[in-house]
Formats: sequence, C-alpha cells, structure tokens
Amino acid sequence: MAASAIPAGCFVWTMFPFGPPDPPDQPGPTRHIAYVLATDSAPRVPVLLLAYTSSGPWRGASAQVPQGVMQFDAAAAGALGQRPFHLDLRCLAQVPLTSRWFPDMKQPSLGVVGTAGARLRARIDVAFGDLVARNRDVIEIRGPR
Repeated sequence: MAASAIPAGCFVWTMFPFGPPDPPDQPGPTRHIAYVLATDSAPRVPVLLLAYTSSGPWRGASAQVPQGVMQFDAAAAGALGQRPFHLDLRCLAQVPLTSRWFPDMKQPSLGVVGTAGARLRARIDVAFGDLVARNRDVIEIRGPR
C-alpha cells in the first residue's frame, strides 16, 4: 500500500488532534485510531478527513447515543481487528498525509488496522450525510487550515 493510498474506509493510527486545552491544529500527544472518512489526493501532499474513534461504548451525559455517533460492539469491532469502540462523526480532523500526523507511514501497513466493507462504509456515509443535513452546526473540524 503506497503512502498516498490510504483510502476512505480505513481505520488507521494517527496523531488525531486533541481539543482544548491542546491546540486543535497540532498533532495530538498520543497515537489514536481514526476512521478515514474521505481523501483528497489533488494537493501536492494528500489530505485526509478523519473521524474520531474512542474505545468502549458511548459515555456521554445521556444514555441516548447522539446523532453522528455509531457504536461497535465486540463482534462488529472484532471484524475490523479492534476492540469495542464508538465512531464520532461530529469530531473530525482534516490533516495532511505526513509522518507528523500518521506515525506509521514507514510501516508496510501504513498504520491501517482495519477496513470497513462496502456495507459499513455505506452506513457511515449515510449517517454522516444525515448529520450534515440535519445538524451540521455540531460538527467540529480540527487540524491545520
């Protein structure tokens, strides 16, 4: 897999930017798995749009999972080579495909730990489209501008 070939639909190790008090335009302090929502290979350095993931079930203020958050139980996560987690489409990062943001770029896998199949990608794309159409003001985009 070439470095410019981390396609949408992959779960990959990143330095996903943390929010406050950390600067949202700088790589986060620890490696973090993110979902590649989209890619743009037109720039000299490709840019990836990442969605945040977090281990375990949703732990928000309400037991109700908000729009834009998808939970993956042990079976669903295991099919992706991961432990249970949730995907939060409300927290995105638009970052260049460089080793500063992708610490495993020199590895043969490029840090890709799993790939969503066509059906899962379609579910995620529909969930994201619904979020944008109905509640776009809750979407936060981090990363360098």
